[in-house]
Amino acid sequence: MQRTQLIDLRRSLAGRAAVEAALQRRVAEWLQGADVHSVGFYFPVRGEPDLRPVIARWVEHDARRIAALPVISGPADSQALEFHAWTADSPMQASAFGIPVPAQGRVVQPECLLIPCVGFDHQRYRLGYGGGYYDRTLANVVPWPLAVGIAFDASRLESIDPQPHDVQLDVVITDAAQY
Repeated sequence: MQRTQLIDLRRSLAGRAAVEAALQRRVAEWLQGADVHSVGFYFPVRGEPDLRPVIARWVEHDARRIAALPVISGPADSQALEFHAWTADSPMQASAFGIPVPAQGRVVQPECLLIPCVGFDHQRYRLGYGGGYYDRTLANVVPWPLAVGIAFDASRLESIDPQPHDVQLDVVITDAAQY
């Protein structure tokens, strides 16, 4: 299946609200058991699951917890992501790609990244939009954060045919399972 087909699939999932609620519950449960105090996640676009309510509740339950959203940074030939602190009431502005990002906020190095997947396979390799931002970010971050893919189970593939630059995720959480 191609990226565009997978994006169309997740946008038109039957019972989308129930499937997304199931995924949000699984992510919330996973976060409660994870020993992390800082999480980088994403602002949902193109039918991605919306984790903002889950992350906002997670942060509210412990003052030591920090959430952050990605902002593209670096020279044009090697752009990667840096994560800026986020709260539910953070002022936002549009990035160069039109994706909302924190208008201000300190740069955070998250212990865990919740990474959107267009598709994923049984070996926990992800298919993204093809820009390579998460792969470049993960390849250059020390210490390595816990890399958690977020996807709808319907987007699971037999193999994405990973390339040498593709980074294997530690976990993939879907509406139906954890891989």
